[in-house]
Amino acid sequence: MKILNGAQLQLIDQLTIQRQGISSWELMERAALKAVEAMESDFGEGLQELPIVIICGKGNNGGDGLAIGRILGEQGYTVEVKILDSENYSLDNLINQQKLEAKEMFKLEDDLKLPASGLLIDCLLGSGLHSELGISWVNIIQQINGFGGPVVSIDMPSGLLTDRLVDSGAPMVHAAKVYTFQVPKLNLLLPAYGEAVRGFTVLDIGLDTQALADAEGAYHYTVDEDVAGLLRPRSRFSHKGTFGHACLIGGSEGKMGAVVMSTRAALRSGCGLLTVVVPQIGHPILQSTVPEAMLSVDSGKLQLEEFANHGNFQAFGVGIGMGKGESTVRGFSKWLQGLKSQARIILDADALNVLSEHTDLLKFLPRQTILTPHPKELQRLIGEWSDDYEKIEMAKTFARAHGVILLIKGAHTAIIDEDGSCYFNSTGNPGMATGGSGDVLTGIICSLLAQGYIPLEAVKFGVFIHGLAADLAKEKFGEISMLPTDLIDFLPMAFEKLKPRRYFA
Repeated sequence: MKILNGAQLQLIDQLTIQRQGISSWELMERAALKAVEAMESDFGEGLQELPIVIICGKGNNGGDGLAIGRILGEQGYTVEVKILDSENYSLDNLINQQKLEAKEMFKLEDDLKLPASGLLIDCLLGSGLHSELGISWVNIIQQINGFGGPVVSIDMPSGLLTDRLVDSGAPMVHAAKVYTFQVPKLNLLLPAYGEAVRGFTVLDIGLDTQALADAEGAYHYTVDEDVAGLLRPRSRFSHKGTFGHACLIGGSEGKMGAVVMSTRAALRSGCGLLTVVVPQIGHPILQSTVPEAMLSVDSGKLQLEEFANHGNFQAFGVGIGMGKGESTVRGFSKWLQGLKSQARIILDADALNVLSEHTDLLKFLPRQTILTPHPKELQRLIGEWSDDYEKIEMAKTFARAHGVILLIKGAHTAIIDEDGSCYFNSTGNPGMATGGSGDVLTGIICSLLAQGYIPLEAVKFGVFIHGLAADLAKEKFGEISMLPTDLIDFLPMAFEKLKPRRYFA
């Protein structure tokens, strides 16, 4: 799914109106109906019991709110609609004002007299906003943010631009949920605006498919239909050699759990064979906890020293629980320099920290090497940034310069390819914010690489399936009690969920 900006969406709206032979008001009506359906689905029968307040602006976002208010009112909901007093309403806003009798005008300096609780629908300003809100908006925005019940925003939280930096002090609605139209917008996905966007749903309002296909952009949002086609069917004549031989290298005293989790995740993700290289201290641990894996014991007793030879492996995953001892760094450096140029590798954890401290090693990375930093590890690699936009640009520059794929962990994990393309992920939840989740991810991606997935496919698919397993685990354990090992246990269900229905085996 593409991530588009306001100007692109405005053009696609116009093309949709022309090609489908509808009016702009009819397209607005379609969007309002979709928003009402989404709210009814999310809130269920409880929506009938809530007093609903809709705060509308003077433009088309306000027109959406007026239409939503009319539709809800016709369906028997208790709705109060307030609209900003203006001398300059959009045409479709005026049409919807005429169709809705019960409404109340307000000015920016007014007290909105909001109820103590219920549902507030923010329709002040949508994706057409071109600049930050000034101080005159503070009064209204503060009242909305102080509302006692949930606040939902239509298209965008009012005050949040679609794809430009917004000052942290600028007035902005903090929405519990955003119902955005047709495609995600970049700022809905960035950490800096997490307080304004605690969750969002993309509503398909039937914009012209060709116009959407023709729109170009470097940002994408990975959803199930993007990855379902990547899952490869298995022939009944397959054998263990069919699905590749992966090699995981890691572990040190006190950190063998990371290797165990990565190993189990790799095996659950379908590789045919798996060899794990660990220091001597890890031998009994791996042999007893993951008997399905083959073991190669390093010469080092408490940490890696020699690393593995460059055997007949289709993929390497390196760094989990590895540590940064002097002999480990020396062994890793030697191993890296001996890699074949076509090797498929994923580097995580301390392997990344070694790279950031020994930048001369970057030139030995095979093209399309996958690096998986969390924010602090990313900072060590690319330097400090002042905002999310600068971070993305610096990450793109780094990926291009070194021919690598950067997987930046976090909510909506960002994958940056060497060509500058950026893919945000749609699965996952805060229950993953615990030590070990990244080790599981490394195992998944290494396994997919070994099975023959090209690096960008392996990363997109791996991140998606990792998050999907977490979403399934959340249904059983919730977010607070979720463990990284729970993600491994739910991987089979995640893969099955993406598996296309087949009528014949």
